[in-house]
Amino acid sequence: MALLTAAEIRKLERQHEAGVSSSAIVDIFQSKGERFSEATLRKYVQLNLLPKSRRVGTRGKHKGSSGVYPVSIIGLINEIKRTLAAGATLDEIRYTSVGLVGEVHALRRVVQETTARFGEAIEKQSDARHRAALVKALDKQSKAFGKQIEELEELANRLKGSSGEE
Repeated sequence: MALLTAAEIRKLERQHEAGVSSSAIVDIFQSKGERFSEATLRKYVQLNLLPKSRRVGTRGKHKGSSGVYPVSIIGLINEIKRTLAAGATLDEIRYTSVGLVGEVHALRRVVQETTARFGEAIEKQSDARHRAALVKALDKQSKAFGKQIEELEELANRLKGSSGEE
């Protein structure tokens, strides 16, 4: 059993830029000899250690949709597994940089989805001047949220250096 190396994580992130399915995530870790299942993945998501998947429709009649996770989830799972191997509990991990970065990823996703919905609503405005003003205001808010999220992520990463995490 071995965890993923930084080089392996980077390679997987390039291969799965558009996102990664739960079955692919399980395969990645099981191929390294790690015990990992879809149930474990769901548990980590429920504990907000990992971001939720987004639904992606499949082309064709009655084909439904599937869940796709952001590719950053691979590195987060690797860190969770590393921290567990070092003796931490899942509850303890929630208060480490690993757990907090997962929360920041969830926040980023909510902001992106909300911003997209605002954008869709703005597109429906008939007055072009009003629509342009709303687009400008939304862009300003989106940038402000992005800056705040980056600062939270940096704060979570700073915890790693000061809390004795490895």
